[in-house]
Amino acid sequence: MRKPLLVLLLLSFVITAKAQQNNKPTDAASGQSQNANLETTPEPTGGIDALMKYMKKIDNREYNGAQTGKVTLSFVVEKDGSLTGYKVVHSLNTEADAIAIQVLKDYNQKWKPATKNGQPVSAQYTIEAPFGVN
Repeated sequence: MRKPLLVLLLLSFVITAKAQQNNKPTDAASGQSQNANLETTPEPTGGIDALMKYMKKIDNREYNGAQTGKVTLSFVVEKDGSLTGYKVVHSLNTEADAIAIQVLKDYNQKWKPATKNGQPVSAQYTIEAPFGVN
């Protein structure tokens, strides 16, 4: 009686684990899986180096906290190059999080959108904003 019960229990565990693996997000706002099929990825005007230089300069000027590190932000670059859906993926603290999002919103530059099959598409993008780091 113990062996059939054990086999049944293990079989139900395997079926549950397999079902959970198939529940991956497919739209740009909820995950990275769509980005794997892109021809080109989104890019800020002037390139990533220009954006990082801007963010570091502004972040360090406005940040009053003693804690140093990085805030990781995720957002969607839309087909028209605008940014939406800002989310803090890794927080440093509430002050740094708010500044990082505001600085990204204030960058005021359209992005070059990702492309798929030669057409612009919305895509998820993740970036780290440094705080208190020279």
